[in-house]
Parts: sequence; structure tokens; C-alpha cells
Amino acid sequence: MRLCRFLHKFSTLFAAAFSTEGRRTLWALVLGAIPLAALSQAPQDLTLVRTQVTDYLQQYYQTADIERVEVTVGRLDPRLRLAACPSPLELSHKDAERRGGNLTVHTRCPGPTPWALYVPAEVAVYRQIAVTSRSLGRGHRLNAGDVTLAVRNTGQLRQGFVTQPDAIIGMEVRRPLQAGDPLRLSQLEAATVVRRGDQVRLKAKTGSITVDTKGTALSDGRVGDQVRVRNDRSERVIRGRVIGPGTVEVIL
Repeated sequence: MRLCRFLHKFSTLFAAAFSTEGRRTLWALVLGAIPLAALSQAPQDLTLVRTQVTDYLQQYYQTADIERVEVTVGRLDPRLRLAACPSPLELSHKDAERRGGNLTVHTRCPGPTPWALYVPAEVAVYRQIAVTSRSLGRGHRLNAGDVTLAVRNTGQLRQGFVTQPDAIIGMEVRRPLQAGDPLRLSQLEAATVVRRGDQVRLKAKTGSITVDTKGTALSDGRVGDQVRVRNDRSERVIRGRVIGPGTVEVIL
């Protein structure tokens, strides 16, 4: 009871004797004597979490083939209460190809009061990719003049993209494309190297012996396809596997 009366009297005198600024200064000095263990019970600063996630993503996408990165970290529920983390946060996410887009970052505090949560983010990754330099029709075989490089946000290209134009030269377009469209492997297919009616080289193989002869293709085919071929000498129709332009291999 004596202590309570003393504290009440002290508070009254304190309020009368000090200005608002003076009271703040005195309380700061008093609180400075609170043990660090008690201060550690303060909640985690969610703004700091978002800042660390932003820095982590900016650094992760800084590679030679990426021109610029724009990171937007999602809002965290202000009602979320987490123990203040005394250690650097452990951050990770899944995007091995560094495409960007909508993703979540696994954020973990390894401290004495551990916690973890997933932080949503959107990453715009701008890099040079292969696009069409003009409109192309279905079945068109790509040449160097059909493809150019342009900067695009690959985070919006969930169906893939191509960064090396040389890798797709000679492939055929599976559907019509407009000028400036990003080129994706799903839109392309290997070129037809054997067409119906073509004269082809037949390589008949049995064991270690290979015999070459001529034939006529009875169907279209790409490398690896099975096609029907008529042997021009025997008139026999056989099936073989396309192994290159104008060449079909038959396993006897």
C-alpha cells in the first residue's frame, strides 16, 4: 500500500514538474534500464520483413542476361504477431530458371522463438528474348531474317521463351504468328525433312552390314519419325525411321 501511494504521488509530481517533452525523456531513461530479455518480446516489424524479402529478390535476379528487375512484395496482415527475430531471416523460393512472375518467398526466423511464413511477391524480369520480326504463317520454316531479339517481361510468359535464336532456326511454326510475338518452343516443331513423293536414300542395316539404295517416300516425316517408303528397285513398301534430310534407315 505504501508503494502504491508513493507511485501515485510520484506520478502527480512528475506530471506537474515536467513538460510533455521532459516526461518523454525521463521515461526513455527509465525504460533504458529494462532488461534486454523483456525487450525481445516486442513483435516483429513487418515492414522490415518486406524490406528483406525485396532485397533478397533483387539480388537473386541480378544476373548477366537480365536487363532489369521490378519487385513488388505483397502486403502482410497487420494483425500478424510474430516474435522479433534477432537473427537474419532465412529466405528461399522456387524459380530456378529466373522467369519471375507471381511467387511466394519462404521466410523463416531461426532464432530462439522460431517462426515461418510465406510472403507473396511479384517479380517483373526483363531480358532479351527471341520474337518474330514479321508475321509468319503456319508451317513456315524459320530463317535468320524471321527472328530478332527484344526486351520482354518473362514473368508474363508462363508458356516459356527462347533466348538463343540460333537454336530455333530451321524449325517450323505450328500456328500463325504476328510480328513481335515471343517465340516459344511449344509453338514450334522440328522441320519436315522428308515429304511424300520425295526421292530418299534408304539405308538398310542388318547387324554390322549397311546397304544403301533409293526409294520414294509415301508420307511426310521429321527426324525420328517412322515413315512408309517404297523401294524403287524391288517395289516393296517398307517402314523406316527418318535420320536426316532425305535419309531413312531401315532395320532388317
